[in-house]
Amino acid sequence: MFKTYLKYFFFFIISAKNRQRLLILAVVGLFISSFALIVLQSTMGGLQNKLMERSKAVIGRATILYKSEADSSKLKDIEKLLTEKKLNYTREYEIELLLRYQTYITPVIVHGIDLKGFIPPFLMNDSSKVKFEAMMPMELAYKVGVAPPETLELISPSHVDELLGDIPRSQSVRIDRTFSSDVPEIDMYHMWVRLPLIQNLIQNKMVNRLRIYSAGDFESLKSLLPKEARLMTWEDENKTLVWALNLEATVMVFLFAAMSLLVSLCISSGLLIFFNKIKTDLSSFWILGASHDKINRSTKYFLHLMSLLSILSGVLAGLLFLYLFDHFAPEIMPDVFVDRKIPILITMKGLLVSFFVPYLISFFFVKFALAQFKREHDFLSHVRSIS
Repeated sequence: MFKTYLKYFFFFIISAKNRQRLLILAVVGLFISSFALIVLQSTMGGLQNKLMERSKAVIGRATILYKSEADSSKLKDIEKLLTEKKLNYTREYEIELLLRYQTYITPVIVHGIDLKGFIPPFLMNDSSKVKFEAMMPMELAYKVGVAPPETLELISPSHVDELLGDIPRSQSVRIDRTFSSDVPEIDMYHMWVRLPLIQNLIQNKMVNRLRIYSAGDFESLKSLLPKEARLMTWEDENKTLVWALNLEATVMVFLFAAMSLLVSLCISSGLLIFFNKIKTDLSSFWILGASHDKINRSTKYFLHLMSLLSILSGVLAGLLFLYLFDHFAPEIMPDVFVDRKIPILITMKGLLVSFFVPYLISFFFVKFALAQFKREHDFLSHVRSIS
């Protein structure tokens, strides 16, 4: 019986002379809503993911801060723990200094890297042996006006020598080469040098952090660290950026949920007009022996199936569009952007949001339209009015 109702409703909506165009437009609107949700979530998610991955490639996915100068054995235990978990990490001393080149002085964050251990890929060059004295991003080099292989001076106001008064210590370094990390906040204020240069400047053979570049279970790692060490993930160090990206994604979903809400309003009004046109046919089904429950249940199933198929087809069309866009789209972004081609990132969360947000909204409005029809129309009264 349900197949009979399904054919009746389908052909009445699609091919009848007095077919309800508002309902067809609402179905198309559900298709567009789900299509737009999956496309925008995937493209914006790809852009956000690329930004985070570029930053993590430079400053690591997590950082273990260790500031105890007295006990170095616990630091070795931490390194042993990271080695057992097969995590790539660098031994580093990070310090804020003043960079002086000729008459120009600017603050800079200097990373002293131990070249005997793991070397991040962005510091690698074509040679098999990585040896450098100092490297800096091209943005910082352009701001200072220095170019390889020139020499500049690093000054530490927090470390002084008492000879002839408190004179800040300084260290001359040679810039071997420049690079670009494509992360503006890093390219403007960070540089990397050999660890012995910083240790000579502060006159202390220690490191104050281990920077982890591999993905891992950092929550379980926190519980294994001694109290002298503190682990901070990339998300912990960039809470403002993470919050802004999450807010951007939430606002986008909210806007398209509002669009789905408007479409569902069209569904509700279109259904009320639709029911008013077919109430005679439904009364005929009732006269022929169909019960109220069967008629109401079949109508409800058809309307939910219509919404389900339109939304599902929108999601599938969006996935097909994203596949074609990812494989055949040209570079459409201007030269000033790092990503010339829009990256695509399809996640399970994006698929679920694209499907359930328009479906749940349409579900409630379909239920509302059915409740209104039951309350305002009675088959027996309608038959009597016709006779």
